[in-house]
Amino acid sequence: MSKCWVLIVGVAGLLVSGGCGGSSSSDASTSGVGGADLSQFQTTLPDGSVMQLEVFHNADGTWDGNYAVAAITGPYAFQTGAFEGSINGTSITAFCSNSDGTLFQLTGTANGETSLSLSRSDIPGTALTFTAVAPPRLSQRTTTTSFLLNTGAQSARATFSTTPYSSNSVMTEYRGTWNNLPVTFWSYSQGSASIILYVDSLCIETMNFTTYRLSDFPTITQKSAISQTTTYSNTIKAQVRFNGTVMVSP
Repeated sequence: MSKCWVLIVGVAGLLVSGGCGGSSSSDASTSGVGGADLSQFQTTLPDGSVMQLEVFHNADGTWDGNYAVAAITGPYAFQTGAFEGSINGTSITAFCSNSDGTLFQLTGTANGETSLSLSRSDIPGTALTFTAVAPPRLSQRTTTTSFLLNTGAQSARATFSTTPYSSNSVMTEYRGTWNNLPVTFWSYSQGSASIILYVDSLCIETMNFTTYRLSDFPTITQKSAISQTTTYSNTIKAQVRFNGTVMVSP
């Protein structure tokens, strides 16, 4: 696995043209099951690495978001990506696209808003229990930091709370907004970073940087190592992915 991934899902031109999603084809209601929008779950993989799963959208049967694994060595090192799928009743099926282009599938069930019991197709025979992560308590004195994010089609400031949403010895997560769209910043202790931009419920853009930290926002200008857009097509009933380059600057 490459050490340089920052993740933002979506096509740059689509950010200007009004999005790249569409309505879900499922009529199933999932209120109270599988996580509210922007809720988070975590589990421990067989090698001891923590996997974080962030649910961006859960409505009308659509279930999607992003994930990141807190590992800098081993089979899941720097593994970040987007997932898009469905939830019907308590049953979950989601297709996951790693930022290096490899794929796996998540299948299983949801236990209300508290936990998920899922299996990864690339880890056969292993049941993973994802438990809900409590959001941080933000004070009135919480500070923010920002950088300019240029997708090539549109440039605007991405602003993040400096209070981590989640943190461990390997990876820290920050949340913010770009053009009023939710954005997540995964920062690895080794220096690599991943940024996730939610364009809409079926379109997520991923950007990857070799070295980028929260403290770099005011001073560093660089291009992403790789930028990948993952969107779901209701026409072919499958994910479609595009690659590109984005720029960050103070």
